[in-house]
Amino acid sequence: MNRARIYHRAQQVLPSVIETSGMQRFAMSQGQLECMLLSLLVRCETHGAVVLQLSDDAADAIRRDGLAYFEGATVARGALSRRGPARYAAWRRSPLPEEWGRAEAAPGLWPGVGHVDVGAGMGRRLSKAWQDGAYYTQERAGGAWLVVLPDERLVVYSWWD
Repeated sequence: MNRARIYHRAQQVLPSVIETSGMQRFAMSQGQLECMLLSLLVRCETHGAVVLQLSDDAADAIRRDGLAYFEGATVARGALSRRGPARYAAWRRSPLPEEWGRAEAAPGLWPGVGHVDVGAGMGRRLSKAWQDGAYYTQERAGGAWLVVLPDERLVVYSWWD
């Protein structure tokens, strides 16, 4: 599948203040990937995760401004469905909610979406989200969550329909 298209679609679910510079990894089955790309045409259930590289400028600004950086960043820059752009709850600082699971229990898996496999190395990096230094929000409709790890220069968008 075309990584550039996946990256472009992933950027659409982010609020505009979250600048990225590339895609690190995505984790979903081929069927889920097709469903995601055709979501405007057909309705199907999907779950997965996309890990993006946070831009250097954004990472520096988040480290400098902390939670204030995310003030008002509650609407996605684009829409992936007829429902319009994703709307997010107010941003919070880690630790992430317990109900989202624990990444350190299985370092190659990203919990919360049917244990999506993101690879052992990436899973260890993502487990920092349960420690200090991460910022997160959840889509108001409850179908997705977004975590920003400025020290790791990573953005994780995870969804489940």
